[in-house]
Amino acid sequence: MRAGEQVEPDFANGGIYSPVTIQGIFSAAAPLRWHRPAVILLPLAAATALAVTGAFGTYLSMTLPLRLLHFVGVAIAICALVFALCEIVQRFWFGGALPFWAMLAIGAITAPVGGWIVLEALGLSAPRALAHVTYSELTTQVLLSNLAIASLGWTLLRQSRSQSTLCDAQQQLHPSTDQALRAKLPIGIRSAIILALSAEDHYVRVRTDRGDALILMNLAAAIAALGEDAGVRVHRSHWVSRQLAEEARVRGGRHGVRLNDDTVLPVSRSGRKLLNEG
Repeated sequence: MRAGEQVEPDFANGGIYSPVTIQGIFSAAAPLRWHRPAVILLPLAAATALAVTGAFGTYLSMTLPLRLLHFVGVAIAICALVFALCEIVQRFWFGGALPFWAMLAIGAITAPVGGWIVLEALGLSAPRALAHVTYSELTTQVLLSNLAIASLGWTLLRQSRSQSTLCDAQQQLHPSTDQALRAKLPIGIRSAIILALSAEDHYVRVRTDRGDALILMNLAAAIAALGEDAGVRVHRSHWVSRQLAEEARVRGGRHGVRLNDDTVLPVSRSGRKLLNEG
């Protein structure tokens, strides 16, 4: 591979990950990165739906563009208040994830201020509507909206934390020496059984029982990360696990180490000696 050349996915060998996807999209924090923006977007999605449907009678006093401006602006203002309060409470009272009741309490506490924000926004965007609504009605609407969004948001964050905890637990099943290598793998195969390593220029193709991926690492470092007892280096560019090495010894391994029906790794003269010494 030449400098600057893009790595293409190797679909023929089951590889569907490039170094870009491994180090960027599939990092250890991926679940949290996906769910937190989703929680932030929930109020905006709800605001857009309310604007499109002309909720609370706004279809009588506002055009669609004005409704979008009104509901989205109100949602941003109230969400900024709610998120700021959540951050403060989480940092100084709980030191971690907020319990469900705390999320609901914050939604209720911010409802009166949210009602005032809606009232002021109506005064700017649709003054005629003020004759048909009261502050208490607006506060009740904000309260119900806050509780619904808080419930759904808390559920998403709980799922995110569960996935993160499961990922950490799976990583702890493996010796700490291989974490430098496994941390570079996509989450989908990070806990898989590593069958073989193959050098491809500045990258190593890690072959597992769930698929394979390219990682930015040299072969010697990858082998060292797995430990010398984990397998055998059968060629200057290839390493196989003890499991495959044993199977190759049983079959004779004259034509290399077979990974599957399509892939056979070559074995050098010194590698064959290591295999036989097994």
